[in-house]
Amino acid sequence: MKHKKPKILVIGTGGTISAKPHNGAYKYGESTQEEVINMIPELRERFDIDTTNLFRMDSADMEPAHWLTLANTIYYKMKDYDGIVVSMGTDTMHYADTATAFLIQNNNIPIVFTSSLIDPTQINTDAKRNLKNAIYVAATADIAETIVVFNGNILRATRTKKVNASEFDAFRGSNNLPLGRIEYLIKFNKTHKKRSNNKPKLYTKLETQIGMIKVYPGYNGERLKRSVDYGLKGIILEGFGLGNLPLMNNSMKDAIKYANKKNVPIIITSDCFVGRNWRELYKADIGARLKGLKVIPVYDMLTETAYVKLMWVLAQTQEFSEIKKMMQKNYCGEISDDLTIKKVI
Repeated sequence: MKHKKPKILVIGTGGTISAKPHNGAYKYGESTQEEVINMIPELRERFDIDTTNLFRMDSADMEPAHWLTLANTIYYKMKDYDGIVVSMGTDTMHYADTATAFLIQNNNIPIVFTSSLIDPTQINTDAKRNLKNAIYVAATADIAETIVVFNGNILRATRTKKVNASEFDAFRGSNNLPLGRIEYLIKFNKTHKKRSNNKPKLYTKLETQIGMIKVYPGYNGERLKRSVDYGLKGIILEGFGLGNLPLMNNSMKDAIKYANKKNVPIIITSDCFVGRNWRELYKADIGARLKGLKVIPVYDMLTETAYVKLMWVLAQTQEFSEIKKMMQKNYCGEISDDLTIKKVI
């Protein structure tokens, strides 16, 4: 720790965790994080907490430019704190926290995202519990990653998405068990990066002309061609199961070849959590199906994570071989390492 009494910065960006009802609607940012923290007096007794409100918005309105501003703010504040907490809305938190994980790498302290489903003015709010737990983890846990703390779970940002719109257990990790749990003590279930004297690295650019396309039965590849013609620089193609695509009708193959000709990389993801046994199934089920197509499968990476990661990758290179290499490399715990699988395509 850098300080005798752990020093934490809480950055508010809006969302329900900072909202107050007003004429039947929410006003985001009306409850500052300072006000919520003051509802939990023991926090000030144990930790030295600073607060700032960077945005006051619904997370659905957040854009990549906001992620860049947030990451820049975090990076230049990290040297002064033992941990950073970011509070925001639940709807797109899994995009913003993933962007932060790629934009700030080689962490030396935890960067913790949290949120709530019920605003802090309500008697049954989860805002106070989640914010308290996030500050507790940021201040005391021996971890140096970008993570989500929600409903008592500690989740790796790049492996987490919102899966429930109305219940407290709203976020889930793609690898079943959470990274850790907040119980009597903080308990970690998996290997994680620990605090250190590392010098974090900041990336300052994202290529935002990226598209996500969900494949469905009857999907016609002409729609993929139109997306290429629209000017997209890269496309996430979310397939079935492990990443399967409809290939009997040649329209999909033709569309992929068209994208190749236009130098638009096609990234293949899954429409579901792929489970614990995906490695055993991947080579036979997907490797054979996609063989000969110039696409980039990213195995057990979440679609949302692939979308953000491709923004980060294309801001650094436009060479297909480098894009493929970077998309299939594990930078922030976003993909499982498996050299056998990586030889498939």
